Amino acid sequence: MAAVLRGIGAKLAGREEKVTSALLLASFVALGWHSWEQQHKIDDLEAKRASLRASNTSMSSAMWAWREELFALAAAPSPPISASRLRLIYGEEEPASEEPGADAEKESFTVA
Repeated sequence: MAAVLRGIGAKLAGREEKVTSALLLASFVALGWHSWEQQHKIDDLEAKRASLRASNTSMSSAMWAWREELFALAAAPSPPISASRLRLIYGEEEPASEEPGADAEKESFTVA
């Protein structure tokens, strides 16, 4: 094995600059390839982000339209759901506190 290494060393003697240049060129090629791959991944992710934002906007608009339709149904005579119940579902109204007298059913205790 030592003879092989000495043979390679003898062939490279006086050519250190060429070897160094070749190694640097190979490094730049590898870095360029890696950068190119990363740029394509970034481009794909940006396209996916734009698609997700458009989808999100579309869904948000559809849900808002459904909400408006539900409130219109609640305003009609004999609604399937009350407007106060819808406001409670959508968080526009605080839920009613517990029933009066519910505290009487709870057990009290003291710490000594």
